[in-house]
Amino acid sequence: MALSDILEQIKKETQEKLDTLKKEHEQVIQKIDAEFEKLKKTAEQDMEEKVSVNSKKIRNKMITLAKMEAKNKLLKEKREIMDAVFKEALEVLVSSSDYQKLLTELLKHSSVKGDSIKIVPAKGKESDTKAALAASGKSYELDDKSADIKGGFILKSDKIEIDNSFEAILFKQLRDDLELEVAKNLFSA
Repeated sequence: MALSDILEQIKKETQEKLDTLKKEHEQVIQKIDAEFEKLKKTAEQDMEEKVSVNSKKIRNKMITLAKMEAKNKLLKEKREIMDAVFKEALEVLVSSSDYQKLLTELLKHSSVKGDSIKIVPAKGKESDTKAALAASGKSYELDDKSADIKGGFILKSDKIEIDNSFEAILFKQLRDDLELEVAKNLFSA
């Protein structure tokens, strides 16, 4: 066998091996491409499912937040209406033609004992308070000073001070008891 035949044989075998390696390489690349496509589809499906689920969650959360905000706004509006009703009730009491009678009843029901008990009248209501004090039969003394309250009076002694202002009675003592009934009357459908 001549050298050229040997070289030709080596060339032929090398080419066959290269062709075999090339085919194997192409098969591996095709297999990798197929696996990649499969993984890509799975990832896309997973992503679409997650987006769908998350968008539903976000939508539901937004709806819940919107409902809560609307409810809070409604409650705030109702609270403002209730405040206005109680403020209006205070104004009605203060400007009532029976103001003096109301004070007289409050004074009659007061039971503070001791010496030098003073009545501090509401600013601008001194004469009504003086007349109510006389009508009540109580031996309290009318204070020289008046309080910055809309109506009612403050009972003072050396040891205690009782706020019988209409504001305190209406907003602190009676509101809790009356609020539910007022709300039923205002907001019942």
